[in-house]
Amino acid sequence: MVSAPLPPNEPERLAALRTYKILDTDFEEDYDALCRLAATICGTPMALISLIDRDRQWFKASVGLGVRETSRDVAFCAHAINQGGLFEVPDAAEDGRFVDNPLVVGEPKIRYYAGQPLITPEGLAIGTLCTIDQVPRVLSPTQREALDILARQVVAQLELRKALADLHHLNADKDRFVSVIAHDLRSPFSGLLGLIDLMRGQGDSLDREEIFRYIAMIHQGLYRLYNLTENLLKWALLEQGKMSFQPEEIPLFALFDEVVAPLSDALTQKSLSLAFDFDPNLEVRGDRNMLEAALRNLVSNAVKFTPSEGRITLSGTVAPGNWVLSVTDTGRGMDAQELARLQSGERNPSRPGTEGEQGTGLGLTLARQFASRHGGRIDFTSEVGKGTTASLILPF
Repeated sequence: MVSAPLPPNEPERLAALRTYKILDTDFEEDYDALCRLAATICGTPMALISLIDRDRQWFKASVGLGVRETSRDVAFCAHAINQGGLFEVPDAAEDGRFVDNPLVVGEPKIRYYAGQPLITPEGLAIGTLCTIDQVPRVLSPTQREALDILARQVVAQLELRKALADLHHLNADKDRFVSVIAHDLRSPFSGLLGLIDLMRGQGDSLDREEIFRYIAMIHQGLYRLYNLTENLLKWALLEQGKMSFQPEEIPLFALFDEVVAPLSDALTQKSLSLAFDFDPNLEVRGDRNMLEAALRNLVSNAVKFTPSEGRITLSGTVAPGNWVLSVTDTGRGMDAQELARLQSGERNPSRPGTEGEQGTGLGLTLARQFASRHGGRIDFTSEVGKGTTASLILPF
């Protein structure tokens, strides 16, 4: 028996398969119907919609076969995904690749196989629509064409399923954001009104130190409202496709200055020190507004999760093919589970900061979207009790 070699794009192929989130789901009539139609048109007792996972082939739909998966090593479909088109084995008992295959010498006693690869819009083969018989045969040109059409319909069904799931997820995210944002808008307003009422009630009894303390608290609340409103506006513009992308050459020192200027009071409030580590002549290319907003949100997160007397460092380096702009803090850090959720982009409720600061998670979502518009990404490294580094990676 000859096992199929791995495709040269195996990591990308598996990643594409994962995006459909269909492995190990129940049978569904839409896929079952396409499978039955393939068996009827090709005149075979068996047909499968087979998805090739890392170590197995798993069947989303099945006609005439009573199992849901087999080992990838024995899978005819593992050979088929390496083909540009239909993979046909007229008589497996006469084919050196399959003559001693357990699926040929044992049940279901395969003699004939035809597999049409399921090709994603990105050109990646994630499985096949295949027909199987226990006697040798060949398909007619009409049957071949029909199998190709049905395979395209399977992929279209997978794409539709993914689009509906993404839409549901997006709507759920929007509902959650609206709910959290409404709470976050109400909370600072309540605090500000309370402080103002307190100052009005005490009138002339307040001394100079108390007045400045109240003013600082009011300023902090107003900055939080401004930051939330600014993020909300940018998010709305992105969602509506109204935020233009205007790349330019930007001196890194100027970009960092613009990022930290509005955060100086927040840094002072928590007695955090700020350091810079980059070549003063370094320039990056990107949209100034997007990069500024992305980095400011990363720095705001660092401020939020770094305790008093901590340190935040902004650095810029050049890696092969990329600029790497990093924000490193000496905060509480994250364990492996928290870090994995953050790296995956999974949406989770925002954690309170070291002094109970609240957030919506919208800032990090924006930062990721702005990085994506540059063809880049945001990566994290972290260690509990030592701190976190958030890196904005931008391709040249």
